[in-house]
Amino acid sequence: MEKQKNFWSAIMDEQGILDSNAIEKEVVAVASDLRQRAPNIGAILLECSDLPPYSAAVQEALKLPVFDFVTMIKYVFSSVAQNQ
Repeated sequence: MEKQKNFWSAIMDEQGILDSNAIEKEVVAVASDLRQRAPNIGAILLECSDLPPYSAAVQEALKLPVFDFVTMIKYVFSSVAQNQ
């Protein structure tokens, strides 16, 4: 993501406007490029805490499971807070 103009300026440099639609396109493009370079990938892990809003778009574009810190929180929570 370090080469993505909208992501880098808004998230890393904290400058300009956070254009969520533009960043989503960048995230999907980077994930798609990764998939093309490594077609045997079975899942995507979005490590940056700024990326969970784009998980659904990545999942839809790549048709793969997508994990991020939100899915990890839900996973841990479900293991300690079972419903009857």
